[in-house]
Amino acid sequence: MKIDMLGRNDKLSALLDASHENKWVAIAPDYSRVLAVWHPRCAILMRAVTDPTAIFHRVLPRDVSFAPLLA
Repeated sequence: MKIDMLGRNDKLSALLDASHENKWVAIAPDYSRVLAVWHPRCAILMRAVTDPTAIFHRVLPRDVSFAPLLA
């Protein structure tokens, strides 16, 4: 299974900075802007964001590596 990120990692790196670390963020579907930032619960952020196409993402610290489990 091939996962094509279409350069989204580069867009996220340019969009998110240290102020977003360890927080939940709502991102526009085209990865152009951060719609909202909330910490520590995603449920509150999901209620606050009215855009049904928003992408919710937990921002890890830059010095942490993460490898998702692909089944």
